Amino acid sequence: TNTAGTMADTVTVTITAPPAPPPPPPAPPEPVLAKVILKPIGVTLATGTKKQFATYGTTTTGDSVPVPVVFSATGGTVTADGLFTAGQAAGNYRIIATSGALADTSAITISSPLGSGTPTPTTTGIPFGTYDLWAGDTSLEPNTAVFTGGIGSINATNIVARLEVARQNHKRLVLAMTGGSHWNYLTNDVFDLAKWQAKMDTYNTPAIKAAVAAAVADGTIIGNSVMDEPNVSGGGDGNTWGPPGTMTKARVDGLCTYVKNMFPTMLVGVVHNHQTFEPTKSYQVCEFLVDQYSWRKGDVNDFIQAGLDLGRRDGLGIIFSMNILNGGIQAVRDGLWNCPLSTTGGRGTFDPNCRMTAQQVREWGTTLGSAGCAMMMWKYDDAFMANPENAQAFRDVAATLASLPAKSCRAR
Repeated sequence: TNTAGTMADTVTVTITAPPAPPPPPPAPPEPVLAKVILKPIGVTLATGTKKQFATYGTTTTGDSVPVPVVFSATGGTVTADGLFTAGQAAGNYRIIATSGALADTSAITISSPLGSGTPTPTTTGIPFGTYDLWAGDTSLEPNTAVFTGGIGSINATNIVARLEVARQNHKRLVLAMTGGSHWNYLTNDVFDLAKWQAKMDTYNTPAIKAAVAAAVADGTIIGNSVMDEPNVSGGGDGNTWGPPGTMTKARVDGLCTYVKNMFPTMLVGVVHNHQTFEPTKSYQVCEFLVDQYSWRKGDVNDFIQAGLDLGRRDGLGIIFSMNILNGGIQAVRDGLWNCPLSTTGGRGTFDPNCRMTAQQVREWGTTLGSAGCAMMMWKYDDAFMANPENAQAFRDVAATLASLPAKSCRAR
């Protein structure tokens, strides 16, 4: 109240209690182990040597934590604390770290010394082979004797027998279970998933599953390619998968998933150049890439570096390849299809492509093969293989690659 003489005025003041403090925030959930990580992800060891593996866990909150694990391994022995000792049998094996329902696996390649480095067929060294020919097919000896690997189409009726032939001849194979003509999987010139799955389903038998698992375990199988050149689009000529956008890396990942569910221990991959098919996107399931070089794709070392960079980015094993029939120095585009023997190996299979020379086979094959986990060529050709200079070039490449340590095509 304010008073001045006989006059006054009054203002009402209300005093309230302070508001109650807000309740404390709920306690954060206890972190839960989400993943077991085993390091290193892959190694190559000589027989009888040792490698220490280590593990840690990651939680649902992203933290790294110690985690108790139980180790198991094939191809050798492993102690309770992760010290692996390689056995005496060369091949591809694995070590597994398990914690409850969680586990992680690393690839182990065991190699044996090769002495002089002669191209004796062996499961050690870097495999070297051709498309469309199964190395170990004695009907094409002696030209095939130099090759220690191959990519070829198979079917459910011959896969078990072919794996056994490859094993007996110490060959390593990239399977193409759904290989062959694109026409096999097209409807109205567009990729038909149902046709592709129907072919894969023919392999889903106990006998084939057992044969594949055994061939993966002993190193005979490098992996299986689910598709050739998914980047090819267009219409009408059969060398297509449909209009642009029909195939994507996400869709190819679906093919890899379908095969992986059927054959969980086998690597799954795809054939295409690293720069030609959605290069800014990544595979999440497919595990290797067959990356083919030809002269028109620029300097071979730049090509290799770009392919390996993509492999590191996406966790892909890289199998390099070269196009011996169409990958040499191209002819002048004058309609005459000139492929002079001074700079090329003669005409390719279509203008203006030319074949590689023996020296190009030797230089590019050695460079590409040394950088990847395997080395392939497109494709087997009787006349090209029978040329003495070319035959010597193949022997030289094979000898060099056989003398190098084997590499796993598993990058993640």
